[in-house]
Amino acid sequence: MEPYTTFPNQDFARKAVRHERRLELALEGFRWYDLVRWGIAKETILNYFKTEDRPLLTALGTFTSDFLPIPSNQIDITRDDGGNPTLVQNPGY
Repeated sequence: MEPYTTFPNQDFARKAVRHERRLELALEGFRWYDLVRWGIAKETILNYFKTEDRPLLTALGTFTSDFLPIPSNQIDITRDDGGNPTLVQNPGY
């Protein structure tokens, strides 16, 4: 790959960083967390399901959340005097 000489706009720079992270960190287990953090997990996974011609992926082709679960111990330590947590679990977990 050639070095980037300029970034004409923010969208181009964002795509370049995402592409570089995908190449540099392949097989290191960071991809999923990047997709969720960037808010593009759902569209990326569903696009992948569309391009693969496998019945199992089609059957599993639902995706419900772009969020990670909040650890239960973090919810527990935010409980007020009445025992009600101030953190609420993300939808789907």
